[in-house]
Amino acid sequence: SSFNTSKVTDISSMFYECPNLKTIYASDKFSTNSVTSSTTMFYNTTNLVGGAGTTYNNSYDDKTYARIDGGTSRPGYFTLKTN
Repeated sequence: SSFNTSKVTDISSMFYECPNLKTIYASDKFSTNSVTSSTTMFYNTTNLVGGAGTTYNNSYDDKTYARIDGGTSRPGYFTLKTN
């Protein structure tokens, strides 16, 4: 939950082929602003569920949903890690 991703540019295949992964805890500081390559970041992570209930969708296996889940208005695959 404490990754510093502010300077990361390539997160391709970060969670690739992790079908047993269910929850990714992250802080609200997780950022993909510098990322230029994220293909197949979540490929086949079929059991993944964000903190507000967003489930894996193979149409979004790049950085699009690499954020804290905000439900239907801002879906994401991450669950907010609180202290």
